[in-house]
Amino acid sequence: MDDEQKKNYYMNRNIKLYPTYLAFTWDIFFVWTIIMLFYTNVKGLSYSQAVLLDSILYVSAFILSVPLTKLFSKVKPILSMQIAVCCTMIFLIIVIFGNSFYEFVIAEIIFSISMVVVNIKQSIILSDSLHAVKRDKEFNRIYGSGLGIYYFLDAVGAIFATYIYQFNPYLAFILAFVILIFVQLFSLLLKEPTKFQDSNLDLQQTQVKKKSVKPDSYKKILLSGFILSMLVYLFFFRGVVSIDSSMLRIYLQGLTDGGVIPVWLFGILYSGYRIANSLSSKYQFKYELKFGVRSIVLFCALAILCLVGTGVVYLINPSSILSIVLILIMSYIFASLRPPNQIFMTKYLQVCLTKKNLERGYNLKNMAEYLGYASFSSLYALLLSVFNDNFGYSNLVYIAILAVPLIISMIVFIKFLVKKYASKYTIIKAEYTED
Repeated sequence: MDDEQKKNYYMNRNIKLYPTYLAFTWDIFFVWTIIMLFYTNVKGLSYSQAVLLDSILYVSAFILSVPLTKLFSKVKPILSMQIAVCCTMIFLIIVIFGNSFYEFVIAEIIFSISMVVVNIKQSIILSDSLHAVKRDKEFNRIYGSGLGIYYFLDAVGAIFATYIYQFNPYLAFILAFVILIFVQLFSLLLKEPTKFQDSNLDLQQTQVKKKSVKPDSYKKILLSGFILSMLVYLFFFRGVVSIDSSMLRIYLQGLTDGGVIPVWLFGILYSGYRIANSLSSKYQFKYELKFGVRSIVLFCALAILCLVGTGVVYLINPSSILSIVLILIMSYIFASLRPPNQIFMTKYLQVCLTKKNLERGYNLKNMAEYLGYASFSSLYALLLSVFNDNFGYSNLVYIAILAVPLIISMIVFIKFLVKKYASKYTIIKAEYTED
């Protein structure tokens, strides 16, 4: 095969394999459904320590984002992902064999390295592969397909994890480790897009590339009104939806403790959360086709309505069949908002930033989300403490605090987004400019 045929073959193979690769590297299977039980019941941590570990993960990711971006800027994306998977494997080993809170803190910090690298490099593999064969417009469909596979498998894993936990609490972590071994082997089937493209450049092109490849400073990137408005919006939106999982788990745990539902039903009802994630990831393009950038307004409106609705229904009668059904429906809708918003923001960055600044743009996006998650999940935990774990009051006060800043940040961001999109996509015909 000549160089062009090789490029088409390997990049199209990357694209074909990518949804599966994304699904198995997006997050750890089996673990998150039962990790709170594992930390408290098996490792002897207090509930507050287990919650604190989750906050440490996101605070650590926020602090390490800039240095890790610089460190991995010269590392090719597939190799970076392989290093990230190794960090995840180390995290699992420490959790399995560790016995003290401080050992688990180290594990969370190591896992934060994996999380930061994955969030930056995972999209680059797909976008570079698509760009090489001029299929850029397929990013949303393929990325969404991969996320859809992950969330569907995780929904099945949520049910499975609760059963195997009762048999052996360590088994879920061992199975997750085995899956990561297969992921490392699977990654060998992928071809580095940058390496393949570089091999086809002549000396003159290489010299030009070396002069232009240096990204702008973070300070210069942050001078963009579009970037600043996106970061503020992401901070509030990711903060608001940071409780999507914990909110449902707290409610279901209350029903279980009260004898309203059996323990085995917990895993099945919780899996609906992941199925909602899966469907919204797979079909996110329908939002774009029907609403365009107005989808963001829809996401924010639904988030506010679902939090208000679940709070009101819970206060009226939390244990009736009708209330359970209504709260589950609203919780599943609430859970479906984060994945499409995530995909849309990634796409907006690809369109509105130059390629040399894309990794730093991803990093800033992730930092805003990490900070939003850590800040507002802590706020929600505080409200639960103040209201003695009353799910209804906590939801209502939580959204009362955050609704106005969320709406304002959304309006400002859409204003900048529309202007930025217009400058990229609006074509003014020559005859319209003639006097």
